[in-house]
Amino acid sequence: MTTTPELSREQRDAAMVERYADGETLDAIGQSFGITRERVRQIIAKVGGTNAEESRRNRIAAREAATRAAHEAFLTEYGELARQMAKRGVTRPDAVLKLQALYPAIDVDLAEEALRASDIVFSKSQPDDIFSKEAVAAGIWFLLGSNLNLTPDYGWAAVNLDLNLMSEVRAALESAEVSPEDVATILGVIGAARKHVVENPSASITGARYQELREELVVALGLVPKQGAFPWPPTRQTVMKRFGGWNEALEAMGIGTTKQGRSKGLLKFTREDYDDAVSDFCFYAKAAETNATYAAYDDWVKHELAAGRSRPSGASVRNIYGTWADALRSVKG
Repeated sequence: MTTTPELSREQRDAAMVERYADGETLDAIGQSFGITRERVRQIIAKVGGTNAEESRRNRIAAREAATRAAHEAFLTEYGELARQMAKRGVTRPDAVLKLQALYPAIDVDLAEEALRASDIVFSKSQPDDIFSKEAVAAGIWFLLGSNLNLTPDYGWAAVNLDLNLMSEVRAALESAEVSPEDVATILGVIGAARKHVVENPSASITGARYQELREELVVALGLVPKQGAFPWPPTRQTVMKRFGGWNEALEAMGIGTTKQGRSKGLLKFTREDYDDAVSDFCFYAKAAETNATYAAYDDWVKHELAAGRSRPSGASVRNIYGTWADALRSVKG
């Protein structure tokens, strides 16, 4: 603990009053003189009284006014640029770095403070792969179901949705303070959408409609924090980055990319292709003496692709048959 040089009691008390009037806290003053904050308060009340408190308020108000003026001046000059960057998914720290690179004279700390205090909603500083591909796909299932006004199918979800997926989506929603009832509804709609596409393979959703519904959902659930956008469901841009395109995402999930009817599944695969893929994988797993699990199938698909053989993704297979267990039972039966 640091102490000030030896002072008379009058000098010490006057110094406390002056420092308090300058805006220093009671705790900081007390630590400097080796006394409690309460003792500092008593001394200031006795020696400085109302004048010290009024001076303190005036100085703090002046500093706050100066800060607000600096923020307003910064936003007047750079606010529109920052807003446009935010619309493109740029995070606040990255926006500051871009402005610093192009306008070297700006005060970086001021820029960060001004943008943080503004009403500009930036994307959170999170990597695109914060969610698994299954959780990203679940966002599409949910908004597809919402677009079709499907009633939550809790039973189908309980039987067919993967527990890890449910836990991941639930954790993401609860971190944003979504109620347990809304979490259950969302999971139920995901289940209803997956069941619906199995029975109605022409069902689909455009990227533009997905993004529109996502924005409506964020507002409806009160998920518009001042700093950053709600991460789940992910943005259309994130979906496209993870899957290589919007249609690629739909195809990987077994969702049609047009409104025209077709047999269940991807445009590039027939039902026989699905049966062959699962059957070949089961033969491979038996020969390798490994379990024919969903995760092992996805690994096998990657090896097949590296060998020049294109196979349906695990998510698409699961959608076509209903569950991974159903897929195994189908080919083994």
